[in-house]
Amino acid sequence: MYIFESSIATDNKLTTVVRGMAALSLKLESQRAMTIGERGKLDMDQLDFGEEIARVEKKAYVLRIEHGRMLNLTGGRKAVILRRFEMKPEVEDQDSGLEEFKKEVEFRGDLLNRHFARMLGVASSNTGRTKMIVVEAGTISAYDYVQHLSGLEYPLEYSRIMCEFVAGYRYLWEHRGSWRGGYHELLLSAKEKRLCIGGLGRIDGQWEDSGWRMEEASLRLRNGNDWSGGGSRSFEENADEFERVREAVTKWNEEKTEENAHDLFDWLSWWSGSSEFTQRTENSPSVGEIGWREGNVWHPVPLVHQVPLSRLPEYDIAASQWRDGEWDMIAGTQIGGYSRWSTDISSGEEINIRTIVRSYRTNEILDFFYGSVLSLAKVVGVDVCSLQLVSQLVLVADASLATSDEQTSTVYYFAYPPNPNGSVSDPPGFWSFSPYPYFSDQHLQADAAEVRFHVEPFVHYQRANDRILPLLQDLDSHGFLPIPDITYTSESPFASIREVTSQQALESTIALCGKKRQGKNFFSIFSKKRKVSNL
Repeated sequence: MYIFESSIATDNKLTTVVRGMAALSLKLESQRAMTIGERGKLDMDQLDFGEEIARVEKKAYVLRIEHGRMLNLTGGRKAVILRRFEMKPEVEDQDSGLEEFKKEVEFRGDLLNRHFARMLGVASSNTGRTKMIVVEAGTISAYDYVQHLSGLEYPLEYSRIMCEFVAGYRYLWEHRGSWRGGYHELLLSAKEKRLCIGGLGRIDGQWEDSGWRMEEASLRLRNGNDWSGGGSRSFEENADEFERVREAVTKWNEEKTEENAHDLFDWLSWWSGSSEFTQRTENSPSVGEIGWREGNVWHPVPLVHQVPLSRLPEYDIAASQWRDGEWDMIAGTQIGGYSRWSTDISSGEEINIRTIVRSYRTNEILDFFYGSVLSLAKVVGVDVCSLQLVSQLVLVADASLATSDEQTSTVYYFAYPPNPNGSVSDPPGFWSFSPYPYFSDQHLQADAAEVRFHVEPFVHYQRANDRILPLLQDLDSHGFLPIPDITYTSESPFASIREVTSQQALESTIALCGKKRQGKNFFSIFSKKRKVSNL
């Protein structure tokens, strides 16, 4: 029996040694390959294929992102991410078909940063029509991680990760690169919980887009969806805002003072996330209304106040173009009252551009909502999280163009300005070969191109969700939540809200024009304790 067990132990040790020698041999081969100008070439025998994570369809190739395992020096298997580029059968030119692979390898070779997934090597099929980039794994989903946090832990960790976005994107920007991915592709290192992007998602050289991409990534992490696009702010503007958000929640966590309460209250919307969108109908509520919904029925709370409700409708100057299976932001300009976007189109190609007209609620009514929601819920008799603020009215306009012109041409899409009531013209815009809107002979007509438009209206609601509620309750428990005076009649279950005097109301309308640093002015028009009376 002893001899038998000893034999098994010896056999296991020999197996480990053989595997280690094989891995060492493969590593030496890899090092030899690198000496002849290739970047970390790996043998296919080192790799095991796992479950597919994502599949991206491109014009010349298919990108498959998969879990995998790689043989290491001790004969064990290390978890990795495989980025597999497969040329499509109809593509004959191998160089053009794998151009994106070459660019990504070249780009990744110079990226050595703690917030960026490290490239371990590349591998190729015998024909060379399939190539892989092997990237380190050992990561967890950032979204799943923050969902398990509660109380102040959530805003503290969320704002920390946002600031790591800045460090990661700044490093990429300095190397003339950028990253874009869905909310499930935002990863953290398993041990330190630091941001580690690049294993999933897309790497490219669109470094000029880093500002809106960084904001988009933070919104996707917060909302848990892949809604496309960020704002039009620059990289540095977003970086500064992220840092101020983190500073506000950190100060409140360290010391519960009135000044720190003001700062925290100013940034509450950062953690509210998106509530929901519904299709707009004739009976949809107006921007700035507060109420609750039961099915498709909206119950408004009849409030009396002087706080401005909505801003004028406006186009997002950055529209989106459908390319290779995803919406890409494209920057627009204002010209002669129109919003204009330009793009190139080839024969047989279809271009889709999406523009969005938004009627936003004001920052003042949002602050008003957060200050009153705890009290309103008690008066109305509904759950706090059921009360909603109508945050936006949104018109999504899709314009598509297909042309039979044999030459690649630059075309321009012009969107008519939105109407004062928030509606858009029918059609919402036009296509032209001229960069100027006034040359009607350059407009694309139906006989020269296939032109289609589709407009769909939505209503966006915002609520005090389970991320905001603990912060509001924390502010309230310390006497720093700006609560309006509540007055209601004995016949009505609803609340009426008004400022202490009409003069104060008028002053509040004027004073509440700046969002970020209006804290003391805003707090001054509310009592710190509830005042309830019957009429």
